[in-house]
Amino acid sequence: MLAGRPLNLLKCSLLGAKHICNTQTTNPANANRNLWAYVAIAFNRVDIDRQRLVGADRLCAEWVIKNGGGICTVDAPSRLIKDYNILPPEHYRFKVKVVDGSGASLMKIGLDHFKGCNHIDTVIFHKCKHLESDGLNGLVHLKETLKSLQISECDNISDDGLAVIEEIKNLQELRIFNMRYVKNIDDVIQKFKKALPKCRIETTEKADEK
Repeated sequence: MLAGRPLNLLKCSLLGAKHICNTQTTNPANANRNLWAYVAIAFNRVDIDRQRLVGADRLCAEWVIKNGGGICTVDAPSRLIKDYNILPPEHYRFKVKVVDGSGASLMKIGLDHFKGCNHIDTVIFHKCKHLESDGLNGLVHLKETLKSLQISECDNISDDGLAVIEEIKNLQELRIFNMRYVKNIDDVIQKFKKALPKCRIETTEKADEK
């Protein structure tokens, strides 16, 4: 059942998207872009009915995985799960501890999946090209629990888009690098140091991340 759910979601999204694309444009290139934009939005929107059924943590895990990322649970903090079939059964209410969005198609609206997840202490957004300029605002849902955060090579995020990080007062580690559209990273870092005096900030890339 778990393996079939992402496929069923994709089928529904594609059918709806094709109808929209065909009514809006006859240009194949534009239709293809509209199709995948629709799918990306569909895969990031919070499914309230399913959230009620399986809980906030599982829905968050499903959101991250179906968009190409991975999660670790409180029970297995060093085991990165990137496959639906490896998730615990639906009746088991696990807690998400780590969200690794490296290369994932995560969008601003998707970060509302963090609401109700009270054990996430680590988030990585690396090469998340679909995060909009203000795409990090949903991190406020984790301001009580988040301890470690990495933002890197997210090209749509600008100086103002990083300001929300100042609200995460319990943050202990921040890694931020290769942000092409941040015009004045030095000013941004100084603001972080003032707002988060107990947070260790790194601005360089490790060799294994290249």
